[in-house]
Amino acid sequence: MNKATFREFGTTLEDLTHDIARSCRRGARTLAAMPWPTMLACCIALAIVLTLLVSILPLALFLFAAFMALKLIIVGFAVHTRRGRGEDYKL
Repeated sequence: MNKATFREFGTTLEDLTHDIARSCRRGARTLAAMPWPTMLACCIALAIVLTLLVSILPLALFLFAAFMALKLIIVGFAVHTRRGRGEDYKL
């Protein structure tokens, strides 16, 4: 990586950290200005969203891995049977 590319990469990372810090400060100011009942409702909504993501995301990853493994097994059997019969196949 040459110096110009590294400087551009460093500038991009610096801009990213400034944007993240600005967003965090804005969120903290918004939370500080919120009344308690609204903050409670936001916390409950955030907890529900995180609970759904945490319970659905592992299920989706497991199903992806399971179907990918099933696909590899089926392809393996198909290639094995075609080799046994002497047929040409294209991957």
